Amino acid sequence: MACCMFEQLGLIGCGLMGGSFALALKRAGLVKRVVGYSKSPSTTERARQMGVIDVEAPSALLAVSGADIVLLAVPVSATEATFKAIRHLITPNTLVMDVGSTKRDVVDAARRVLRDNVGCFVPAHPITGKEVSGVEHADVNLYNGKQVILTPIERTFTVQLQKAVNVWTALGCDVVKMSPQAHDAAYAAVSHLPHLIAFALINGISGQDRGKEYMSLAGPGFRDFSRIAASDPKMWRDILIANREELLDQSRIFQQTLQNLEKLITAGDGDMLERLIEQASETRANWRISSSQKPHK
Repeated sequence: MACCMFEQLGLIGCGLMGGSFALALKRAGLVKRVVGYSKSPSTTERARQMGVIDVEAPSALLAVSGADIVLLAVPVSATEATFKAIRHLITPNTLVMDVGSTKRDVVDAARRVLRDNVGCFVPAHPITGKEVSGVEHADVNLYNGKQVILTPIERTFTVQLQKAVNVWTALGCDVVKMSPQAHDAAYAAVSHLPHLIAFALINGISGQDRGKEYMSLAGPGFRDFSRIAASDPKMWRDILIANREELLDQSRIFQQTLQNLEKLITAGDGDMLERLIEQASETRANWRISSSQKPHK
């Protein structure tokens, strides 16, 4: 799909997600210049040395100065402060996007701060990432072949939404649109709750007297199941709190399901236990990550 050519990307947050976006945009020939800002000057300097950005900006506002596309790649808890820092240079012609894992809080922040210019903001959540963070792990292929969820609101400008679709499509992504509310409900179930469980599992085992010994005996199943527990603590603290209502709803459903299985084990009801395990096994066996999977709106 043909995509517009941008003069300048204003990149706020030169870490894994932001850095990978800049590299991909450059490789696709979609941007002439990348101006980057990070809270840590050493990060911005490293990003320039790596060729992720072309110019280091001393502030978020100056990263946006002259930019016709802006990407916020900051923790979701920093979104509102970032909008406040850049709002004076945002115009209706600027395409502004984020890459946050929660969307209702981000949209609410945009409404409060950007006000009349909120239509230029297209909230985005690329379904990708790594357990490691930092610009040194930036990967030009991070977004290629991945799904990106866009959560426009009623005030989102049609032209900016189409630009966002074009950009992500040009980077090799499968673009899906849904409401911020539907997004947060879905990802509470399939992303935020699994992380919460993984954190609790690791802490529960390691907190026991013989926890280290137990973990030393674990095999590939434990490795695969617990992989996401190694995720970035600050980022996940923010996500779990930002989406707390949907997450806690899903946690209650999980706890009820777990208790039902515990009751069957306590009662020694092997037949029913096997049926529920078989149900889970079949559901998981028939599930595939696929670009054809479309979340419900």
